[in-house]
Amino acid sequence: MLRLLLITIVFLSGCATPPRPIPPELQYVAPVDQEGSLATLVGSREEGIYEEPTTVYVLTVDGKRVMSGPHGWHTALPIEPGPHTIAVAFQSGSFHTQVDLQMEAVAGGKYQIKFSTDAKPFGTITYCDLWIIDIITQKPVSGIGCGNIENPYER
Repeated sequence: MLRLLLITIVFLSGCATPPRPIPPELQYVAPVDQEGSLATLVGSREEGIYEEPTTVYVLTVDGKRVMSGPHGWHTALPIEPGPHTIAVAFQSGSFHTQVDLQMEAVAGGKYQIKFSTDAKPFGTITYCDLWIIDIITQKPVSGIGCGNIENPYER
């Protein structure tokens, strides 16, 4: 009996394989220059009345994964001045999407990801538009990315 239990544990432990880490060369490393010589980019969140909050955050910068994920949505991410491709992610409960946005960052610039969606409590979501604004001027600095959202329960 003990032998059977031991064999079962060994076989089941093989099913609990941890996820493979992202190689360091594919992870975004924030630059460390003097204050004012960099720009910053931050996500945003809207609290829901009945459902989980809706969060938008930086997924990648120029193809490099930002490791803080959705939990780091409120942390200002330093980026170098210049042109960038920013992958932004939208998450509202089990609904999610991501889009690539192009922007030109300037030294000292402070930017934020914004979104528009038809998400409703206990309803469906048919669209999600995402863009980046300059926090000071409130003007867009990117085009709009249209995320395709599907209900994960209707597959």
